[in-house]
Amino acid sequence: MYTMDQAERLASEALREKYGKWSDQVALYGNGEFATKMGEFFYFGFNSVKYIETRDHKYFNYGPNCISVHGETGECRFLDIHEVLALKPFEAR
Repeated sequence: MYTMDQAERLASEALREKYGKWSDQVALYGNGEFATKMGEFFYFGFNSVKYIETRDHKYFNYGPNCISVHGETGECRFLDIHEVLALKPFEAR
């Protein structure tokens, strides 16, 4: 069973793998606000590094910007917009 910290590291690695040389342009963010566990999955939000640093919306990457990590297997998967809208992982419950 993975912890939140371990799942966050796996999600960061998946971002680096997916974006390759562009991985320095995107990062997980939110200081826990966009990191949660629901059922068997951890969910993490990510966005452009410039947006995270400045909160200037001209740097905001629109789209689902969410990755899930399975709590048992550690499998990482980028969610599509329909999944994010259905799950609403970062809404207060």
